[in-house]
Amino acid sequence: MKARVGVGALLLAGLLAGAEAGAAETKQGHGWDITVEANTDFPLSVGGRLGVESPWRLRLSTSLGYLPGMYLQAVNDVAVALDAYDRERANLIKESLKDSLVWRTHVGWRPFPGAGLYVEGGYGLVALGGETNPEDVLAALTGIDPPVGEDVLNREYRVRSVLHMLDVELGWRWGLGAGWTARTALGAAFTLDSNSRVEPTFEPSQPLLVNAFARFAEGYLDDTFERYVHLPVLSFSIGYAF
Repeated sequence: MKARVGVGALLLAGLLAGAEAGAAETKQGHGWDITVEANTDFPLSVGGRLGVESPWRLRLSTSLGYLPGMYLQAVNDVAVALDAYDRERANLIKESLKDSLVWRTHVGWRPFPGAGLYVEGGYGLVALGGETNPEDVLAALTGIDPPVGEDVLNREYRVRSVLHMLDVELGWRWGLGAGWTARTALGAAFTLDSNSRVEPTFEPSQPLLVNAFARFAEGYLDDTFERYVHLPVLSFSIGYAF
């Protein structure tokens, strides 16, 4: 009888130990993990981010923000100082992209159960930014001669660009206690394709010439973005995990 009691006690102790180990594993982040963050990806965006991690440490994240003009200014100042491109291209990039909506979606993996190291990659979209430019300013920025013979005064064009980007990211996430988290990452964003639109805001008297000018300007913009807009990205987030 005593032997049976001893065996039963051992089995019960084993079950309790297993339950405690399982609970500890869940607390360490091996269950489903959903995190909402306030996030910045310098020099791309300021906004929010939603991340999900599975029990197998596979990750999915999506973020939505906007591209501040001061971020573009900082990048352009460095690029011009390093002779990556001239001030005219820098101004054109800023005028075409500032205040754009930035959407990024990544998939990734956290390889080590006991560490916050992760790797991600995915797609980025930059769209709905830019502003209206006078014709003489647009001509000066692109180096394209404006249409001649137009009778309309104060000719202006609405300039918009959409960039499709490839993102890669290597980062680390910390648990701060009580559900709060911090995250930092170093990555890069590469422009794969650009679709620009330059549209007159006036009624042209010679639409063929105006349209030709707009199409040339679009081609110049797309070439600029696809050739030069490849950026290192530094990310930082504060979040809460559920």
